[in-house]
Amino acid sequence: MEVSFFGSGPVADRCLDVLRKLDIRVKDHADLWLCVHHKEIFKASPPGGILNLHNSYLPWGRGANPCTWAIIDQTPHGATLHWVDQGIDTGPIFHQEALEIRPGETADELYRRTMDLEVEVFRTGIIRYTNGDRTRVPQPIGGTFHRKNDFDRLVRAMTTSDCKVKREA
Repeated sequence: MEVSFFGSGPVADRCLDVLRKLDIRVKDHADLWLCVHHKEIFKASPPGGILNLHNSYLPWGRGANPCTWAIIDQTPHGATLHWVDQGIDTGPIFHQEALEIRPGETADELYRRTMDLEVEVFRTGIIRYTNGDRTRVPQPIGGTFHRKNDFDRLVRAMTTSDCKVKREA
């Protein structure tokens, strides 16, 4: 099997290792594209589609900073491998797994635990795909979506003089 791979960062590096261990070749022009923490929007799609790995339990946590918003919004969290469509993280789900948020956990702590789950979701999904599975489960109605500037506004709000944030040890 051959795929095109788009991604950056430690999770993408680990997913590339998964592909190597599964003897899946990465090339520039393949029928299936895999996307892991890739920041650019695709203007085209290959015949086999695009699978995107997202660090949330879609439909919750669409968009930016999903670990932070899962804690703030108190919504389900996990990792999802989904098909890319015209929206932002709105495509049909191929494979996903939930991850419980621990009491008192910070977004950074949750993100570090989510990284391991993302790699496992990716590995499981790729094995399913190589075995012929092309599941496309529509996302449930609802969910949450946040843009990067939502996080920036939150940070500004939390640093005002009338809002003192103290994390207990």
